[in-house]
Amino acid sequence: MAYYSYSKRPVKKSAGKRRLLTLLLILVVGGLGFYLINRNNKAEAPQADLVQNSQEQATDTPAYVAPSLQPVIDKWANAQAADYSISIYDLQAKQIVAQNNPDEVIFAASLYKMYVAYFALLDTQNGDMDPNEVLTGGFTRKQCIDKMIRESHSPCGEAMMADIGQTTLNQRVKDLGMTGTFFNGIRTSATDSAKILQYIAEKRDLNEENTTFLIDAMTFQDAKWRRGLATGAPQATWASKVGWNEDENYHDIGIMTLPDSSKFVVAILGQGSGSSIPIADFARIIYDSLTE
Repeated sequence: MAYYSYSKRPVKKSAGKRRLLTLLLILVVGGLGFYLINRNNKAEAPQADLVQNSQEQATDTPAYVAPSLQPVIDKWANAQAADYSISIYDLQAKQIVAQNNPDEVIFAASLYKMYVAYFALLDTQNGDMDPNEVLTGGFTRKQCIDKMIRESHSPCGEAMMADIGQTTLNQRVKDLGMTGTFFNGIRTSATDSAKILQYIAEKRDLNEENTTFLIDAMTFQDAKWRRGLATGAPQATWASKVGWNEDENYHDIGIMTLPDSSKFVVAILGQGSGSSIPIADFARIIYDSLTE
């Protein structure tokens, strides 16, 4: 009996140890699980706060609203002795923000060179025209494109127009959605003039190199060609092209970049006045309206 009693005690003690170890293991596993869950919740909280803060910041940023220039344009146009066709396009909002008789077809004067230069550059870009071939007066085609815009060089403009062909040019402007421009009779509209500038600014057809080339010719010109828009709002940067016809017409079209880098296409074509002074005044008024 003494042996039997002695042998039973270790068995009971071993069972108790197992229960104790099992309990400890449960406590350890439970504690570890609680720790991991709590840690994940704490890690996720800052991320949720970050998302909320980002959403609040996005909500605080106001959406761009196109300026209301129509009342300003109406008042100015009604005060003029001559007739003016006007189209102003907001390149940020991608919409027209003011206009006055924009589709009236008017003698284009030298504005036709803007279209010719655009298509000539596109032809050199596509390999349909050799930019280094002499066109007229010892000037290559590429030099003529520059001169017809930077200096309004008529021999280059006329030679390039004849080389491409008036019929072809009529079809090409039509293909671009310009229905008021004709090279037989040299006519255009404010709508079409604004549209060709819009295509240049937005790089619709021309690559980066040719866009830069054309914008440079439109920006750096002798003061003779910058008495209208650029004179009226010198605080802005203007890439522009003028055209005039004695006492009958004075046109000025340009891409206007404001000090805050916002851009607008401005086309104003005059009928009944050959003066740049009203157009300079027009530029001053729209600049003041956009920057006040």
